[in-house]
Amino acid sequence: MAAPHGLSPDEYAQWINARIGAEVRARREALGLSAYALGRAGGASDQTILNIERGACLNGSLTGTLARVCVRFGLTLSELIAAAERRG
Repeated sequence: MAAPHGLSPDEYAQWINARIGAEVRARREALGLSAYALGRAGGASDQTILNIERGACLNGSLTGTLARVCVRFGLTLSELIAAAERRG
């Protein structure tokens, strides 16, 4: 699966960050964790967790950078990660 058709690198970065953020929030809430508790577990501040959940960590974030690279490769972020995991 390629990046959503017609999206620029920045648009794809925003698209994937929003979806990752929603997934992080859903999983955090399902486990009954506060942003503070999840941040401590992940070595980040609660504000960082909340920014991730809002998709607000675009510029300078690893996800945003990788999303832009993926558009250039014609891949989705999940395809890049899956290929990296297979590489061993």
